[in-house]
Amino acid sequence: MRGWVILAAAALSALVTGCAGGGAAGSGTSAASTITITEGTRTAVRSVTVTPEPSAAPAAGAASATAPPATDEPAPVAGTCPYLSDDTVADINGQRTGVTTVIEVDPHPICTFTRSDGGWLATVRIVQADSPAAAAAAVDQHVPVESSNPADDPAGWTGGSMATGDGSVYAVAKGSVAVIAEANQPQSIKGRQLAVTAIANLGL
Repeated sequence: MRGWVILAAAALSALVTGCAGGGAAGSGTSAASTITITEGTRTAVRSVTVTPEPSAAPAAGAASATAPPATDEPAPVAGTCPYLSDDTVADINGQRTGVTTVIEVDPHPICTFTRSDGGWLATVRIVQADSPAAAAAAVDQHVPVESSNPADDPAGWTGGSMATGDGSVYAVAKGSVAVIAEANQPQSIKGRQLAVTAIANLGL
């Protein structure tokens, strides 16, 4: 019986190879053939039909999906944030501030605040997007809808807040403007107060 199985496997393998080479590529049609198997003095005739698997079609849009281009930003320099003072940030976060750095981008600088011991304290960024949808996408990048809590402060702004590995983030958008505030404490109220104050001081 073992010899019968070996011969059957070899014959079937040859049949599949022949179907793959002789049939039209991607035709998806079945090829039928009869094979003869001999075991000792006994001969068996079996008909085998092999249907080739269709080729997988590329996923729609896969070729056109590209990552957004990176945005070049100048190096941060020590300075004063034009829309949040060090004293205001210290009052909101409950920690004394150290050196503040700014990155000069449009429409307003990115402000990063440090503690008196040099550790990171908070960062606030104002994003001027091309459209309301793009502003909402900038918010969702920092506070994904599926993993954040909804936020709607100040009035007319919408977004979310969530704890992160090194603190928390609060991000909201209105029209084509987004404001993202990150703080080194897990309570998102810190980021919310930073964002609300920045929005008020800039008249957004």
